[in-house]
Amino acid sequence: MNRIDEKFKLLDRRGKTAFMPFIVGGDPDIKTSLKIAQTLCETGDFLEIGVPYSDPLADGPTIQKADARALKSGANPDGLFRLIKALRKTCDRPITLLVYANMVFQRGITKFYKDAVKSGVDGIVIPDVPLEEAEDFLKASRAHNLKQIFLVSQTTGNERLKKILKYAEGYLYLVSVLGVTGARKKFGSQTRQFIKRVRKQTQLPLCVGFGISTPAQFRQMAKAGADGVIVGSAIVDIIAKNRDKKNLLPTLKKFIKLFSHT
Repeated sequence: MNRIDEKFKLLDRRGKTAFMPFIVGGDPDIKTSLKIAQTLCETGDFLEIGVPYSDPLADGPTIQKADARALKSGANPDGLFRLIKALRKTCDRPITLLVYANMVFQRGITKFYKDAVKSGVDGIVIPDVPLEEAEDFLKASRAHNLKQIFLVSQTTGNERLKKILKYAEGYLYLVSVLGVTGARKKFGSQTRQFIKRVRKQTQLPLCVGFGISTPAQFRQMAKAGADGVIVGSAIVDIIAKNRDKKNLLPTLKKFIKLFSHT
């Protein structure tokens, strides 16, 4: 059984909502990024790692700058796969990759998925591949026992949602707001209604991301029915502000512990 399925079953028995931190792999450099990932694995239930890309259309300024820092440091898919392989020596959490399609095409779909699973990846999110173009990716994911994670937004109608659910595995990534990633101050009733609408159509775990940055927002999403909550920009912002300082890891630990008690 895939680690993603096992973790959600465990959390469901405990009545717990998954805390799913996100980082850009290689930000600010591979060595530091590994230490950050190890720190997040100590507290997080999952770990999502973004493959740095020069044109991340779904991401806001915070993640874009992290991508730029990682690329400048020389981070690439080979380096990230080595990072994850090293991380697997101490981390048993489910790991998903967020990667843009061009990066997969450059390597070759089959080879990318094969290398991903060899390194220890459990699932893949490709935000710029719609369902209509996902056939080759789905074939690769099934051949290598990787979960192909689909994104669903508030503008996704019920009929399209039904089509996505025919292929969705692992969990659904619910985009909490319209627009790109980036910390938000508050979320309206539309987000809660969105979660409830999707829940009526599936028992697949629902994980909410984009903009969630505080324990209060985490609790808000959990109360609305989310099985997992992805926190990215707030973590990446801490990395950006402390990347040249000795207190990066202590600051990060202090922040993520706030979510372990939610």
